[in-house]
Amino acid sequence: MVDASLVNLAELGILVIGAVIALQQLRDIKETREIELGTRKAQLYMSLLDRWNTKEFSEQRYQAYRMEFTDLDDFTEKYSANNNPEVFASWNVFGRKILGLAELKRKGLIDIGFLDGMMFSDILNWWHRFGGLEKETWERGDENWWSHFPFIMEVVEYHRKLYPIDYDENGNRTARRGWTWVRPEEMMQLRARIISKNK
Repeated sequence: MVDASLVNLAELGILVIGAVIALQQLRDIKETREIELGTRKAQLYMSLLDRWNTKEFSEQRYQAYRMEFTDLDDFTEKYSANNNPEVFASWNVFGRKILGLAELKRKGLIDIGFLDGMMFSDILNWWHRFGGLEKETWERGDENWWSHFPFIMEVVEYHRKLYPIDYDENGNRTARRGWTWVRPEEMMQLRARIISKNK
């Protein structure tokens, strides 16, 4: 006859072995998920990069950068969808690509470090070139990029930390002479004023 303590010991041994196997399986599942996540991020990155590097999108970006205007009224007169649909479309596609990155960031699918140097640079150049228009638009009561602005601010702050030499003592980017730089802090203050006024 088998001693009851031996049976209890055997049962305990089986439970311990089962627990060890279960923990190993959980570790394996976690590692597999991390590998899958890394693979999906790499696929997303390559997909974004492939789209960012097309000839068509490069032409649209540079067409947008060549836009010459003095203020929002001048911009609208020269480049509205009715007055200059081709250039407006280029500007709009470029802006929407940046909004797409902002949406991926907001949903936690990417972080700022994920952005390629080229995408990062284009976001900064976009803000440098068109931030003044955005500020004027907000001041006139149309908060166009309202929900995505924190992304722009985060990109600028990240860049300031990496390349402080690109900014003057007031936080203004000095890399693009002749383009108006709107400090993101100004936009956050403007946003706070608009919110308090609309309450």
